[in-house]
Amino acid sequence: MVLVVLGIGEVAAQKYYIPRFKKTKIERDYELENMSHKWAINMGGSYNACLGMQNVIKYGKRGDKVNYPQGMDFSGGTFYLGAGYRFTENFIAGLEGGFQLQDNGNSIPLYATLKYYYGKAVQKQRYRWFNYLNAGPQFYLGDKTKVMGGLVAAGGGLRVLAGHTMKMDFYLGYQMNICNRIPSSDGKYDIPASDIKYRQFAHLIQVGVNIPLW
Repeated sequence: MVLVVLGIGEVAAQKYYIPRFKKTKIERDYELENMSHKWAINMGGSYNACLGMQNVIKYGKRGDKVNYPQGMDFSGGTFYLGAGYRFTENFIAGLEGGFQLQDNGNSIPLYATLKYYYGKAVQKQRYRWFNYLNAGPQFYLGDKTKVMGGLVAAGGGLRVLAGHTMKMDFYLGYQMNICNRIPSSDGKYDIPASDIKYRQFAHLIQVGVNIPLW
């Protein structure tokens, strides 16, 4: 009984004299955009899956037009390097170029890009959302019937601070590849090849990652 009384007294004394400290979470600010430099350098790549293709053929002087869909099932990828200017902590505009590998033909895209990031450049969270818009020409390789076309792309994603300073943009978007086809001039036809405009519109889904280098 004496030991029990002494034990209770010691526990009570410790509870009375020893304060209990609550663990507090230390908050810090994360830099999601390097605003110390106005110029931005980035590189990245994407996986592209085709959803289908639209063929549009116009017969010049006759004014006829043929428009028909074409089921496509091919995939590919894009690798690019870009440079942009940071107008604000949210808005970046620049140029990107690289190599686009597709099962139906390879090309070299060169396009203007606009990116808008939501939230502050320095904030409590390690991520922020963004949207992007791309548009420009692309030059096809290895096919005489495909010379030059264009692309338009739009989508959105999430910028994540992967390490202490390394940033990564994960994005998902839609891209339309426009290909100007050259009709065959071999043989005899009622309409000369020079009077025919043939374009193909391929609809793609892009899943990619972009890494800011500067």
